[in-house]
Amino acid sequence: MVLPTMSNYQRIGGGGAGNSTSGADPRRPTKTLRICGSVILAFCLLSILENILSTSGSGRRSLLSELYLGVTHSTLMPWAYHHLVDVKDKPNPDAETALFWHIPKSGGTTAKRLYQCMGQTLAHRVGADPKFGHDQTDEVVVFEPHQGKDWKVVNVDTTIKPGILRAKKMGLVQSHKTDMIFTMEPQFAGEHLYDEENKARFVSLFRHPVGRAVSMFYYLQTATWEKTYRPEWKDMSIIEWANLPNAEEDYMVHKLVGKSFGEKVDETDLIVAKELVRQRFIVGLMDEMEESVRRFNIVLGVDESKERSQQCMKEFGFGPKEENNISAVESDGGEKSNATDKKNSNKHPKVEEFSPEFEAIASRNPMDMLLYQYILRLFDEQKEI
Repeated sequence: MVLPTMSNYQRIGGGGAGNSTSGADPRRPTKTLRICGSVILAFCLLSILENILSTSGSGRRSLLSELYLGVTHSTLMPWAYHHLVDVKDKPNPDAETALFWHIPKSGGTTAKRLYQCMGQTLAHRVGADPKFGHDQTDEVVVFEPHQGKDWKVVNVDTTIKPGILRAKKMGLVQSHKTDMIFTMEPQFAGEHLYDEENKARFVSLFRHPVGRAVSMFYYLQTATWEKTYRPEWKDMSIIEWANLPNAEEDYMVHKLVGKSFGEKVDETDLIVAKELVRQRFIVGLMDEMEESVRRFNIVLGVDESKERSQQCMKEFGFGPKEENNISAVESDGGEKSNATDKKNSNKHPKVEEFSPEFEAIASRNPMDMLLYQYILRLFDEQKEI
């Protein structure tokens, strides 16, 4: 906002040499100027308060974001507006293809194995493994990677950008040969794989940013099969690790807006991320796995009454609990699971809220902390699905 100059002040009507008959003192502020000053002061105070809330790391909602999102206009990116189904639209599995954003250490592997068990044809990393012999094929191929399990995949790796571009060239979505596409690049996959005639239904499981970060810290200390294996972290405390330069701070917001981790995300990016999740995501929570799966099944058109679906739900610890059912095991810092991938799960100490370790990690992920609090609210609002 441009502050009024003396010439502006005279035009506003504050008096001057050419207006001496009014009897007004040109040095005395007019009512209009006092209003302008009050508005400027209010914005300054609001900005200061917002900065305090958004950088506290405690997970409190962003004030400016809440004010902005209370308005009816949208900040959806063009690809999201044109390529994604609105969360309020009635599910139509025959006309849309589910896009599952797999956030590391947030229950995505369990979801993948559950839907494989249910007979869904999936697109994820396994399909492009050279050992199966379909990774160089120019056409979409559906095959069973493991004999005797009736698990179907397509021959593309949609978790990474090169694989997404290959899938686009092959016309994966347009072929209608897959039921669910798993990706770790939500913005890139949504923009490149889909179009206005073949839209995506976005679903994802979310986890508290601190819990997810702690899980990654312990997991990568022993995950020799991962490219990001970090054996040197074994000798570090969480505080020491949290103070290292972290390439994945505010992971969720970065991924949703399509920014590289070398770029900072800010309040504007948070607003865009919130709008995308609010209008286009069926949100699930790792801490509410069974209820999340129930909602996913509805929008995916999965018939839970089928014997196969019921058996898979039982194997994964969902549905009616029986005395002779497989007992749940503690894994990955406390969450319960029956049929988790043992290779991908890891037991580790929990970090208590408000502890120095918790605050150290939270302070490095302020935008994700605010986004997760917003997602908790959305999860409650979507309970009628």
